[in-house]
Amino acid sequence: MDKEKFKNRNKVAETPKYWIRLTRFCNNNCIFCLDKGAQNGSVIDLKTVKAQLREGRKQNIKKLVLSGGEPTVHPDYLAIIKYAGSIGYEGIQTVSNGRMFAYKGFLRKAVANGLTETTFSMHGHNKELYEIQSQIPGSFKQALTGLVNALKTEGLIVNIDIVINKTNYKYLEEIIRFYIKMGVSEFDLMHIVPFGGAWKNRKKIFYDPRLHISCLHRAFALQNEFPWIYLWTNRLPAIYLEGYEELIQNPFKLKDEIRGRKRMLEDYLKNDNLMNCHGSRCKYCFLEMFCRDLIELKRSGILKSMPYPSCIKSKQPDQDPYLWKNFKMDNFLDFYIEKRYFIKSFRCRDCGHNKSCSGMQINYIREHGFKVLKPFKQPVKKRRKPGTGE
Repeated sequence: MDKEKFKNRNKVAETPKYWIRLTRFCNNNCIFCLDKGAQNGSVIDLKTVKAQLREGRKQNIKKLVLSGGEPTVHPDYLAIIKYAGSIGYEGIQTVSNGRMFAYKGFLRKAVANGLTETTFSMHGHNKELYEIQSQIPGSFKQALTGLVNALKTEGLIVNIDIVINKTNYKYLEEIIRFYIKMGVSEFDLMHIVPFGGAWKNRKKIFYDPRLHISCLHRAFALQNEFPWIYLWTNRLPAIYLEGYEELIQNPFKLKDEIRGRKRMLEDYLKNDNLMNCHGSRCKYCFLEMFCRDLIELKRSGILKSMPYPSCIKSKQPDQDPYLWKNFKMDNFLDFYIEKRYFIKSFRCRDCGHNKSCSGMQINYIREHGFKVLKPFKQPVKKRRKPGTGE
């Protein structure tokens, strides 16, 4: 593993970003949209957006991310970018389907007003594959035109999000190759999550990565073929990244996930109302272990540190428990990442200690690789010969 690249990834991932939602509607209708339940056709008024922008600067955050719905369809989108730059944001990013950037004049104004980076959601590399997911005829041509315009815009950082799902996992390598050829060098590969449209359409889009891990690994291997590209993963369980540990998402990103579910979690903490997503969808969720620990902490009042597995010859971590009476979300999240966020290899299934072992701490695996886990084979018990007592 490239230690310098690993450090750079950490630095980029841990750069604070201030996220603002501009709209609650979208001009696409993606079948896996996790935000679908929050869309009501409205936009956030300019006064509210400006107040949110000022709040981010009070926190001394200099990197801004504008999202939606679809942020570029906000009637004051260009004015919002200009205002953000005027109060001190040095990096202004938009997460978008990119269709509005098909209009060159609109893109030029956005960049002139201070837009520095745009992330295109491109979940396919041809009309058929893209539009079976976006469900909007003509959307691929418009998004692709926007991408071409953005790539030709001097000084604008351009990258791509790809939500990996049942319709496109077989073509993931092809999709990335297609956009590399166009000039894209940074890709965020996103794991499907059980929210919004994704859960409603789960039969159409959920797949089992264990059965198709070769498709994922062929895509991951492109970073070796094209060393100048950057691949990231988003919410993809680490167990699928053995051999590609540098792609394991920095657990620091959990802070963004928790922040996005703040109201729901606070309702549980204050009123004991279980998260409304709790139940059958948990096994598909990136936050399954975190929510399980949070529930256990509240119910039992204490959580202990996970022990290192017996196959790791290393100093054991501090075993101080976390007590409910001292609960603060940020502190608990730090404790969870360091003391409870442990993962296993698929190889651990054959280990004699598999049922009693929780694996190894996430950052240890990210730095040293899954190879540090050395499963013990369960000794085979000899059967006694009938009538011999042996």
